[in-house]
Amino acid sequence: MITVYSREDNATRIGAVTSVSDFPSETCWIDIVNPTEGDLEIVQTSLKVGVPDKREVWRNHVLNRFYMEEGVAYMTAAVINKSNSKFPETSAVTFILGPTFLLTMREIEPTSFKNFTDRIRKNSNLFNTSADLAEALFEEMIMRVAHNSEVVVDTLDDLSHRVFSPKAFEKEGMRNPTQIMKTILKTLGEAADLNSKINESLHSISRMLVFFKQATAAHPAKDSDIDMLTADVTALIKQSAFLSDKITFQLDATLGMINVEQNMIIKIFSIVTVFFLPATLVSSIYGMNFSHMPELHWIWGYPFALFLMVLCALVPHYYFRKKGWL
Repeated sequence: MITVYSREDNATRIGAVTSVSDFPSETCWIDIVNPTEGDLEIVQTSLKVGVPDKREVWRNHVLNRFYMEEGVAYMTAAVINKSNSKFPETSAVTFILGPTFLLTMREIEPTSFKNFTDRIRKNSNLFNTSADLAEALFEEMIMRVAHNSEVVVDTLDDLSHRVFSPKAFEKEGMRNPTQIMKTILKTLGEAADLNSKINESLHSISRMLVFFKQATAAHPAKDSDIDMLTADVTALIKQSAFLSDKITFQLDATLGMINVEQNMIIKIFSIVTVFFLPATLVSSIYGMNFSHMPELHWIWGYPFALFLMVLCALVPHYYFRKKGWL
């Protein structure tokens, strides 16, 4: 589907394109979602530019190709999609920047594009040049990545409070420490996955901004804006690296907490075994088949044996408590 955004009487005009005659002559943004061969043919005929197909878009994404052809800049970047889901992903989006148009080709519905659509509806001044449109769209993409990065920060802060809390192994409706730690590990894995997609997208956008600055060298006024966007991306890349280290630290801490909890359980079993070991010795002695065992003929022999076994269990408990081992 081809959608064209252009300015008409200081307002944004939005229209669907089904033929060559539908293209406006002024500066416009052409957004193609899930392009078909017919859509690509209409665009190539109208704009007189070569448009890559799906196979070429994938290859350009893998090779990080940015190139110029007859004054038209071709760029490909990895854009985050489904960031709110448990399985975020990145997908290649193609940007073709001409003298009077910005063409985008995509197969996803990223939030940044929706936000940019709302923005140009309210501000038709973005249509001054095609470079203005590209710069504003890139800014929206970076802002969305920054938002996703804040989501990772909030998630890690919440996990940090849970892992290092005195009641780390207690949760309403869930008393099983193993289950609680599994939940934390799952959330930590989701945060790590989102952070890796953020890092991939940021590096892709960073390379694209360098090429974008070269492609708009004829408009020096854009340099300061592009430099600001590049600085934002650089800062976000550093934050992403810090978050990656924090994720690793919290993963190690969580696994350490699990080991501590398991060691405590093993310790309890060991102590119980030690408590009843002397009692087992007493019962083993009186279970022997010897003819000459005086206690077997006592009236109080049976209570005496029970008392002896309880005493053998209490003495180690008292000794361990006094030593501070319990």
